[in-house]
Amino acid sequence: MAKTKLSPRQKMINMMYLVLLALLALNVDKHVLKAFHLMEKNFLSSSESYDRKNQNQMAGFFQLMEKEEVKAKPYYSSAKEAQAISQEFNGYISDLKREIEELYDGRLEMEEGEDGLTSLKMPEGMEKHANFFMVKNRGKKAKELQEKINTTRDKLLNLLLPTNDSLFYTEDVYLAVKQANLLKAEEPSNASLSKKTWASINLEYQPVGALMALLTQYQNNAKALEADVIRSLMEGVHADNFVIDQLDAAIIPRSNYVMEGENYEADVMMIARNSASQPEISMNGAPLQTIEQGIGKLSFTARGIGEKTVKGEITVRDPRTNEPKQYPYEHTYQVFKPVATVSADKLNLLYVDLDNPLSISVPGFSAADISVKASRGASISGSNGTYNVKVDGSARKVSITVTAGGRNMGTTEYRVRNVPEPNGQIGGIPKNSFTVSRAQLCAQTRILASLGPDFAYNMRWDVLSYKFIYDPRRGDPRQMTVSGSTIPSNVKSAICNARAGDRIIIEQAIARDSQYGIRKKLPPLVLTIR
Repeated sequence: MAKTKLSPRQKMINMMYLVLLALLALNVDKHVLKAFHLMEKNFLSSSESYDRKNQNQMAGFFQLMEKEEVKAKPYYSSAKEAQAISQEFNGYISDLKREIEELYDGRLEMEEGEDGLTSLKMPEGMEKHANFFMVKNRGKKAKELQEKINTTRDKLLNLLLPTNDSLFYTEDVYLAVKQANLLKAEEPSNASLSKKTWASINLEYQPVGALMALLTQYQNNAKALEADVIRSLMEGVHADNFVIDQLDAAIIPRSNYVMEGENYEADVMMIARNSASQPEISMNGAPLQTIEQGIGKLSFTARGIGEKTVKGEITVRDPRTNEPKQYPYEHTYQVFKPVATVSADKLNLLYVDLDNPLSISVPGFSAADISVKASRGASISGSNGTYNVKVDGSARKVSITVTAGGRNMGTTEYRVRNVPEPNGQIGGIPKNSFTVSRAQLCAQTRILASLGPDFAYNMRWDVLSYKFIYDPRRGDPRQMTVSGSTIPSNVKSAICNARAGDRIIIEQAIARDSQYGIRKKLPPLVLTIR
């Protein structure tokens, strides 16, 4: 009791208090006291489990910091601080428990077959610790213990509290750990009415056996809070990582078009995503309308030939700050016209000295990416899909090789042929005529040459010279050599005076092509007057 002068009334009250404590102590059943001791031993066992758990967590945390030092170091430092706070509190309670044990002459000696912590010698005692906490130094020790419990709780929780320099952006983690926390020494809500305080309830009116179990429980609560704080700090290292709940296999080919003999190349990977996430996706500045399970569906009409680009952004919410984060994307693709290739294998001809036009395209490649090469005996010119091939006749076959994007697209072989001889005709008289009236023949003014409408090239021929032979039915033939293509008067006179059965012969005619200068000898032309 405090050494102050008390009034007779106060002395009587104190005496009655001592008698009450003695009666309470006598009425505490030994089985209840045994139960308090078992609780204390169980709390100690749990305390060892928390110690192992926290040690394992810190070991894992250290390994994480070695792998991601820049990101994990501030969190690891806070975890070390939590460990120090908890250890300091645990040491304080352990010292306090030893003081209380000494008040009641310590613990019993360990008996044979007994293990672990032994029971207090006086587990039913109440007066000494009540005086220690509530009376001595005006209850300073009780206030100190209560403040120590609450301060330790606040120090540990504040490591998770979002502040200007905090590791956490929201109070979600702090509130979750605070709600689960059991380390607290708070005044009862009706303390003003019952005049009972946390100290009087927990430190004064219960036997020392129960008090020791309670103090051990506070040590456990501190270690449990330490474990929650360390776990939350470790999770905080990757708190800005997105939650992944879906893995999909994907193959991304370099191209959907592969030429025969070329390599098919693709990237095969696992795609991790959050199926519940609904990102915002834009394409070329416009929002994408169709998004299924976090996957945007692109569909648009391709316009314009050549290389095109599609780009946009995928916007998702940061899991820590809930702020939007943009991830740009860009992809190039080729647009080409649909092409059907039909080849007449027996008509793959190139003519000597002519410009033989070729149209060349490769699906999936722009015209600028295509190059063409000819074999010996041929030369090639042109670009952007349109080319001309000239052959000199030194080889009867030539090859055209096409490459695109640095890859060989194939080789086509062509046969080489000379331009055929054109056929001659007199004026507008068809070349396949064999008999003709004198009047029709007399009306013509020049000799013509042509390869006919079925030849692939539109070549214009000029007759340079010819030999005219008039072979009458009766009499000797007459012949004249004419320069140019016109029919002179003396030739026309012979034609106009011809009789039925007489023959008009044009031979040794020479014609020249006006574009290339090619000279050809025309086959003989024979017409009979009917």
